[in-house]
Amino acid sequence: MNQISVGILEDELPQAEMLQRWLAEEGYKAFHSTTGEDFVRQVAQQSPDILVLDWQLPDCEGINILSRVRDQLNFTGPVIFATAKDSEDDIVAALKLGADDYLVKPLRKNELSARLDSIWRRAGGKKTQQLTLGPIEIAIDQHRVYVNGEEVNLTATEFRLAVCVLQNEGNLLSREFLLKEVWGVGADLDTRTVDMHMSRVRRLLKIGPEMGYCIKTIYRHGYRLEKL
Repeated sequence: MNQISVGILEDELPQAEMLQRWLAEEGYKAFHSTTGEDFVRQVAQQSPDILVLDWQLPDCEGINILSRVRDQLNFTGPVIFATAKDSEDDIVAALKLGADDYLVKPLRKNELSARLDSIWRRAGGKKTQQLTLGPIEIAIDQHRVYVNGEEVNLTATEFRLAVCVLQNEGNLLSREFLLKEVWGVGADLDTRTVDMHMSRVRRLLKIGPEMGYCIKTIYRHGYRLEKL
């Protein structure tokens, strides 16, 4: 079973990256675009399950993108608008044209997650508790990891680190971020602890050229899981 995938259309890059990070932390697989044209191409290529759309963009309006993905791409999944436009007329227009929900900025992580869970349930879906990357399968709810069908024994810390990395494919993860997410807020640990555990996760999950992915070390910054 694959992760629920979410396509994000947001023209402000820091906001888009924040939303993608929030969703990854909640177990979703997400991609983002800052322009309407690129977003339509990505939706056609990646077939996401849910869309989160901004309204006002440099090259178009989100309401037009909604019409295009519904009419041209036959996208039938749930759509949430996340925008600063808060008039009743705008909300009604979006809902009439096929949006399933409407959030007014500034967004809040817990509310966004709750709305996504709600519209996915209404659409008949069920949130997955499994991550898959090539031959790697992680059953999050059971705390089990498999590589090529064989179970791999990870410590609790290694397991949390592996989940964090797989949920953030393509994202730069600083050592400070990983200390906070994996070891806990304000973890008073040397960043070499992260390096040691990352090395073990790489080796135990056999992440490397043969499986088509790598965990790249970004000098002075951290790590990024990349497809080769």
